[in-house]
Amino acid sequence: MKNKFFPFIILIIYLLFLSKDKLFASFDIKNLSTTLNNTKASYYETEYNALTKTLNLNNLGYNIVYSKVIFQDIYDFYNKITILKGTSDNLKKGDIVLNEDGVIGVISTPYNSYSEVSLLTNPNINLSVKINNSYGILKSSDNKIIIENVLVNNPLKEGDKVYTSGLTDIKGGLLIGTIKKIEVDDLGLEYKIEVNPSASLYNLNYLGVLP
Repeated sequence: MKNKFFPFIILIIYLLFLSKDKLFASFDIKNLSTTLNNTKASYYETEYNALTKTLNLNNLGYNIVYSKVIFQDIYDFYNKITILKGTSDNLKKGDIVLNEDGVIGVISTPYNSYSEVSLLTNPNINLSVKINNSYGILKSSDNKIIIENVLVNNPLKEGDKVYTSGLTDIKGGLLIGTIKKIEVDDLGLEYKIEVNPSASLYNLNYLGVLP
């Protein structure tokens, strides 16, 4: 009896072997399609949430130009990003760039349809800032955000908030971050301040520009 059905069993195994690629391909395509649909839904949800948060900048009452980040070079990660708005949108060099959490940098090189933005960790950054009743200059060194030229005549402490000063063309009162570390220089005349930015400078998506 066993010998009678043995050839049929061998034939069935052989046919399954011949069709295995089609079977696996069908299985893989089905799973791949499901994965792609889930990924697409997750992407649009992330984009929607990011844009919704950025639109909260409307509460500032300024004429804000919104833009998407189109490039952040991994080899120049701490220095600059590129956004999809430029001079055709009335942007110019020195315009402040921010998201819903605070300032992230300034327009450094505007082109017609896009612009390069210097981040707060860019060594070329130079912003007039205010902390309580004190004023200073925000710069960057070794990817750290620092503030110089702040006299010790007003008491400051870790956690105090740092804002744009309003002493230049850049609007005042825009949150930059908080004091992370504070010391007094060797002469006892000025503070040495390190700043913790309120906005993450990584994984940037949608931003606002104040032209």
